Amino acid sequence: MTKLLKVVGAVADGAAAGVALVFILCIAIGLIAILTGSPASLPGFLAVVAGSENGALALEARPTFAGFAVVVVLTMLARMIQFARRRDAEAPAPR
Repeated sequence: MTKLLKVVGAVADGAAAGVALVFILCIAIGLIAILTGSPASLPGFLAVVAGSENGALALEARPTFAGFAVVVVLTMLARMIQFARRRDAEAPAPR
């Protein structure tokens, strides 16, 4: 049971890290579009165009939710690989 809880914890940790990474990438791409004044995109993930509407700053974002899911899944996979390697390193060597 403890092993199952550790695996579920690693999956949840990877999902949380993936969502945080998606958020950070979205903010970064939006900032690049604002600061450069030109369209910014990460193909297959997000495209952002900065402009103005009624004198106020406006961002037009075209997200690709499949790209968001890919980032989250890859982050979860990386976390599971890290969990497996750490578990193997902690296992005692057979005598």
